Amino acid sequence: MFVNPFSSYLGIHLSETLLLMRKYLTQQFEKKLPTLRFEDWMQLMPVVLSAGITQKVLSEQLVRDKTTISRLVDNWEEKGWVKRKISSEDKRSYGIFMTKKGTENWEKGVPIVIEADQIFKKQLTNE
Repeated sequence: MFVNPFSSYLGIHLSETLLLMRKYLTQQFEKKLPTLRFEDWMQLMPVVLSAGITQKVLSEQLVRDKTTISRLVDNWEEKGWVKRKISSEDKRSYGIFMTKKGTENWEKGVPIVIEADQIFKKQLTNE
């Protein structure tokens, strides 16, 4: 009989938990908020938390290359979720800001995430 040598590693369990949580949230967003994918909701979070964030900083925070971030922000602009504005400090740089439509859409995802978090924590004990 094979015994899994990794069954006692906390990192492996956390990784598995992360994947299951991401899968659950993806399904919940598809069901309850089809206009916004969970992946977009997560990637928009730095823009929500730091109005005026630059693409460079967003790239660093999301650990994505500049080209991918540029396409991502282009897509968000097309959907009307964000606007780019020229930085007052550096005219070569643009800040990314949530629009009213983007903020309203993003906020609709918050209850979905809170509900998933409560389901997740329900099974946890102090031990």
